[in-house]
Amino acid sequence: MNKIVLTLSLLISFIALSACSSSATQAQLEQAEAQQLKAQRMTVVSSAKPANVLPAFTSFTWNDQYTQVLSAVNSEKEDEIKDYIRSEVIAYLQTKGYQFQPDPLKADLVIGFLFALEDDMADKTIQEKFGLVPGVNKNVLSDPRYKKGTFLLAVLDAQLKKVYWRSAMQGFVDLEKDKNDKSVDRMQKILHLMMGDFPEAGR
Repeated sequence: MNKIVLTLSLLISFIALSACSSSATQAQLEQAEAQQLKAQRMTVVSSAKPANVLPAFTSFTWNDQYTQVLSAVNSEKEDEIKDYIRSEVIAYLQTKGYQFQPDPLKADLVIGFLFALEDDMADKTIQEKFGLVPGVNKNVLSDPRYKKGTFLLAVLDAQLKKVYWRSAMQGFVDLEKDKNDKSVDRMQKILHLMMGDFPEAGR
C-alpha cells in the first residue's frame, strides 16, 4: 500500500513539474513571438547593395559631425547613446574583418550614423549627407524631422566629400533599454539587417 501511495505521489509531482515546465516554455514562446512581431514593424531601406558601391577597404573611423544622436532634452543621454552605437558598430564590423582606426588620417573610410531619440530635425549638411532615404521620410517637405526611432547609417570617403552607401531603419524605439540590458544583442541583429551584405574586409 505504501508503495502505491509513493508511486502516486511521484506521478503527481512529475505531472506538476511538467505543467510548470510547459507553462514556462509557453511564456517563452509568447515572448519570442511578441519580439518577432515587434521586429516586423521595423522598416529598412538601403540606397544600394554594398558590394556594388563600396570600394575595397579594411579600416574606418568616425567623424563627430557625422555621428549624431538627436534629442532636444538630454545631451548627456545623447553622448551615452552615441558611445553605445559606436561600440556596437565596431564590434559588428570586426566580424567581417574591418578594423576601427582612431586616426582619421590613416583610415580608409568614415562610418556615419544618426539616431533620433525623439522627433527632431538635423541641420542641412547632415540631411544632405545622410539623405532622406525614399520610403522612410515620405513627407519631407511638410515634415522634415527624423522620426523617433529612426536609425541611419552612411559610408563616406575619408575626405567626407562622397557618400558611397546609406541605409535607414524606422521603428527602433528601444535602443536605450537595449543599451542597459547586457543580455540583449538586438543591436547586433539590427546591424546585421542593415550591414549584413557588406563584403569581407579588403574585398
